Amino acid sequence: MRTGLRMRIWWITLLLVCLAGCASGPKLVSHSFSCDMWFDGWANQADLLEYSYGDKFQMLHKKVRPDQQGLGCGGVTAAMPVANFLYVKWRLKATGDVIEDRVDMRGRLPENMYMQTVTFVIDGRQLYVYLVTDQQIKQRLAERPLKTWLSKHNVTYEIYPNNQLNP
Repeated sequence: MRTGLRMRIWWITLLLVCLAGCASGPKLVSHSFSCDMWFDGWANQADLLEYSYGDKFQMLHKKVRPDQQGLGCGGVTAAMPVANFLYVKWRLKATGDVIEDRVDMRGRLPENMYMQTVTFVIDGRQLYVYLVTDQQIKQRLAERPLKTWLSKHNVTYEIYPNNQLNP
């Protein structure tokens, strides 16, 4: 066999192996994960100790170091896997009690997560998880918005503990 033909076969084989590797990985969807303890008003009552939005995207897993009191929490918007779970661990400042919750996200999120945001709020011993859509609210709400400040401007659903999106 000629050298040129061998090289082409080798490159085609390498390309097929790479494509197979890409196809077997998790599906990436452009969406956001965030939490904002200050705007949502729970920073004074709890220290965030750990959180993990799934286990496929390292940027979305944080754990407090021994020299830290608690974690800050911001947001990530990227093409990333939609998580199967959300794990949150926190300490109540008033009592020192440590609470953790792991939420199975399967069946709580829409099939199309493109440009949606998953966020959470801690209220004492209770974790609340919200789906913030990319739909703007057309008129001001007469009632108080959900516990997350993002619900003031965008259509938002509580998906845990009550699943308002898929009851």
